[in-house]
Amino acid sequence: MEGEAKMSECDDDRARSRSNPLEHVETMVDTLRQLRQLTDRGYREHRDAMHLNDKDMAALEYLSQEWKDERTVSPKDVAAHLGLTSATTTAIIDRLENEGYLQRRRATRDRRGVHLTPAPAMKDWERRHPVESLRASVIDAATHLGGEEARIVQGYLSTVLDDVRRRLT
Repeated sequence: MEGEAKMSECDDDRARSRSNPLEHVETMVDTLRQLRQLTDRGYREHRDAMHLNDKDMAALEYLSQEWKDERTVSPKDVAAHLGLTSATTTAIIDRLENEGYLQRRRATRDRRGVHLTPAPAMKDWERRHPVESLRASVIDAATHLGGEEARIVQGYLSTVLDDVRRRLT
């Protein structure tokens, strides 16, 4: 009886794939769309809960990655990365400093230079960022994959990423 049920499921799958041979592709695209929508919503909710705007978020995302990579960051680096004027960058840095996300420190070699360093609110921002939820979910799901499954998923995601990069350049 159990074998018949499995055969019936296989027959159903084959019939569906004959009626729509790209159904699995549509399902994968829909899953990626849902993932993007959830991360977009998480980003907006995080931004709004922290009373930030998109430029503030972009600056914090850049700073967070640079600091994780143990790089020294100046206001000029932020301006160059985000493509902003020095006046706009100064306004963003002032706001983020006032909110406790970063501190300005004089450079040790050249006292005229300023470096940005993380302040206590930065840790909370990083912890609550939706990328951390996504990262945790990816790790949880990946731990249940076998080696071959992981290689297949990695290959697929790498192909998609490479194609998106190619299309956007």
